[in-house]
Amino acid sequence: MSCDGLGVRGWKVGKMDGIEKVNCGKGFTESRRQFLRTGAVAGLGLSGLPVCEAIGTENKKAEKDESMKKGQKTIYKVEFKVLDKNDHIDIGDRGEQIIETAYNLGYDLEKKHGGCCRCTVAALQKAIDFIPEDKGLFRAAGCLDGGATPKEVQNCGAFTGLGMVIGWTCGRENFQKNKLSHNLIRKVYKRFEKEYGSVLCRDVKKKAKRDCPEVVGRAVMWTAEVLLRQFTNYK
Repeated sequence: MSCDGLGVRGWKVGKMDGIEKVNCGKGFTESRRQFLRTGAVAGLGLSGLPVCEAIGTENKKAEKDESMKKGQKTIYKVEFKVLDKNDHIDIGDRGEQIIETAYNLGYDLEKKHGGCCRCTVAALQKAIDFIPEDKGLFRAAGCLDGGATPKEVQNCGAFTGLGMVIGWTCGRENFQKNKLSHNLIRKVYKRFEKEYGSVLCRDVKKKAKRDCPEVVGRAVMWTAEVLLRQFTNYK
């Protein structure tokens, strides 16, 4: 079964107070552009995105949908809006806090777990409200650390990971030009070039004295700054 052309299998959609209500049983899969939470969603401030709370309950007798079975959960589906240059998100005065959190998450995740690409993706997803956590994106980053080669002659995994997040946030789902996402990643590239002279894994490690947690922390911090300056009231 598909939902509104999104190709999300196993969803049964109804309406509740203007918000789509989704019945998802075993085997349901998330669309690449779906923002699903199992807790309260707060602080987005993005026009057109409802702030709601996801709840898990067993099937109630009042439900008339015959497809619902005992043990299935009812959640609210909040569609993640792909951002463009005209989007503006009010984050109040939390800009510096978000950027500091981004750095700390990047540093700590890399130090604890390793895998610069996946740690960069995870840190940005956790630090920035309007980038929902997506397991598929995290999983895709799993083999791209260390330049994704034994000889470290390709892009630093942190740079690759931040590019994945930028593209996921404001890229295209068709073959139109990706001017905005290209502009944003090139801003971060300039920070890499200034700090390390290159984005190649081997060069970055040499300049950073192989301190990968610091590399990831800075990459996440720089990306957070770029994204907040583009899409929020942070200046």
